[in-house]
Amino acid sequence: MEDIDKTRLWNDVCESIKLNVSSAIFSTWFSQTHLAALNKLGDRYSADVGCPTLFAKSTLETRYFGLIQNSLNEYLKTHCDLIFSVKQKTASEIKINSETIAPLFEKDKVDHERLNMSISRAKLRPSYTFNNFAVSSSNQMAWAAAEAVSKNPGGAYNPLFIWGGVGIGKTHLMTAIGHSAIEKEAESKVFFCTGEDFTNDIVEGIRNKTTQSFRDKYRKLEILLIDDIQFIAGKDSVQEEFFHTFNALVSSGSQIILTSDQPPSEIQKLEERLRSRFEAGLIVDIAPPDFELRCAIV
Repeated sequence: MEDIDKTRLWNDVCESIKLNVSSAIFSTWFSQTHLAALNKLGDRYSADVGCPTLFAKSTLETRYFGLIQNSLNEYLKTHCDLIFSVKQKTASEIKINSETIAPLFEKDKVDHERLNMSISRAKLRPSYTFNNFAVSSSNQMAWAAAEAVSKNPGGAYNPLFIWGGVGIGKTHLMTAIGHSAIEKEAESKVFFCTGEDFTNDIVEGIRNKTTQSFRDKYRKLEILLIDDIQFIAGKDSVQEEFFHTFNALVSSGSQIILTSDQPPSEIQKLEERLRSRFEAGLIVDIAPPDFELRCAIV
């Protein structure tokens, strides 16, 4: 292959990649990339993949290097070395890309709408996915645990209890599990709420004599995500209701993910029976961001 059209080649590679990832992942990480340079070096090639941002570059390098390289190797019929750089598309690349890639998404339009409706119904923040979660040594164990739960909800790590300080990614990571479930099956019964939301719901149910509706809402879920579970500590009727909700979900094989600013052993006024259940699963902490993570976020 002497004269290779870089843009056409990259569009072919992207079409191949799209068969191996979800449309949401492709749209997030690959749709704004381009082949910035392609050089022949003896019997092999060297490709420079242009990325729109430093964060996208880091994600593609760490998570999708092999997928991209394999696709290029297949089309070039030889080995291709890869480098990634932050470079924007040229005007001509944008024009050709819109003509060739856009049709790929037309058939997924209905699926995207269905997916977005499910995400909204589950109360998930759209941007809190695994794909834009920056991983470093400070959160790697929590990330690995969340990924494991997303692949086998209701399995060994139930509940998954994530704790740590404010603003370090607990909510992001727990929400990513919900996104993963919905991406696999849009009709998955996933729901996110805070400890305060749960408290308000049960108080309203008691006041309006609609506790059965409350129980139907929570106990028929496949994945329950509760942020800041420490909020229910010291509230007897709320802890009583959550105890039974917890048991109902676990016994039916549903997954529970909880976050808190403290580990279960340190949450004041938390009932012992709840504490023991929280500790029966997997407890992971997220430390404050280290230098590596701060650089990735920037």
